[in-house]
Amino acid sequence: MARILFAWELGGELGHAMACATLANALALRGHHIGFAFRDLGPLAFLPETKGYERFQAPRAKQEGLIAERPVSYAEILLGCGYKQPGELTALVAGWRAILSQWKPDLVVADYAPTALVAARSLGLRRVTFGNGFFTPPQITPIPPYRYDEPVDAARLNAAESTTLASVNAALAAFDHAPLARLADVFDADEHFLCTFPELDQYQHRPATGYWGPRYRFDRGLELDWPRGTGKRIFVYVKTAMSQLDTFIDLIAASPHRVIAFIPGLDAPRRTRLASLTRIVTERPVRLDGLMRQCDLLVSHGGEIATGALLAGVPELSFPTHYEQYLTSRRLEQLGSGAWVGPKAPIERVREALAALLGDPRYANAAKAFARRYTGFSPAEQRRRIAARIDDILSPK
Repeated sequence: MARILFAWELGGELGHAMACATLANALALRGHHIGFAFRDLGPLAFLPETKGYERFQAPRAKQEGLIAERPVSYAEILLGCGYKQPGELTALVAGWRAILSQWKPDLVVADYAPTALVAARSLGLRRVTFGNGFFTPPQITPIPPYRYDEPVDAARLNAAESTTLASVNAALAAFDHAPLARLADVFDADEHFLCTFPELDQYQHRPATGYWGPRYRFDRGLELDWPRGTGKRIFVYVKTAMSQLDTFIDLIAASPHRVIAFIPGLDAPRRTRLASLTRIVTERPVRLDGLMRQCDLLVSHGGEIATGALLAGVPELSFPTHYEQYLTSRRLEQLGSGAWVGPKAPIERVREALAALLGDPRYANAAKAFARRYTGFSPAEQRRRIAARIDDILSPK
């Protein structure tokens, strides 16, 4: 059968690795040989079923994320990830080409991996994209801004796109490949597995397209039951880098709520403050399908877990740490099912958001209404359809 390489280049969170691993397993069961080229191999420690897959450390820009202003477009994100200087991008493309040339995949599955797409193009490899709307922008020129909370200067947008495209074409020229006419051509692929719903797409005005529904998996992980008690049931998945973590821990510790918290790398003093007879703190991912049926609130950064919780009818409090999560959090706010807290918000804002989400039934009602809208969606069926489409792409024509 075919050799399929999953490429993950930008972004964070366990969700990238878990989503890739879940689809990879479905493809492996169909007889395909799987490889991973990930920016962070650490999350695979939580996914023991991936031990048999070959692994490569993905190339990373030396000054990733270091840009002068908040990005307003995909092009500006790329400028902060090695695309500002043609020489640096050429080196990154060379790194990806080395992995691809060594492993010789029949197909590259790109999860937020634009440079892997450039490298695959330069080698004439088949490729698909796999991720939510933020990872795969609309293929129009210029690529539209994803900021909608403030005006975006057209000259700024065009300048970023022009600089980025020039670097891409310089890298392609270094490997004797024809230039691209527009930046959107970076995302040319055999298929775009756009894993979201229109209401949650980070690009509000994407041209009519096909949506495959969100990618998440709640049927694996450590099996836990909600602690006994009478308080609300709150599931927490955040990182220790969250700026209000201590504030949040203190608020929860002083409350009667029942909590299950997955906070990777939480230190012993904080763990001691948070854990109690009504609060479980774990270092391992938790199985969520059963827990979400009784959950009163999800607290997260607004990553892919947020969509799964919404489909379970659970309201959400988000602490976004980057712009993709912020946009997801804003979508939940627009739906009326969630609230978000910025990294510089005071303790009063955190307290007010918690009280509102747990006390005002409108949030839960809005989440349940959305869940009813997509009651027929099945993550397992989605994976089956994606795997079948990949088989079709790989079949001899």
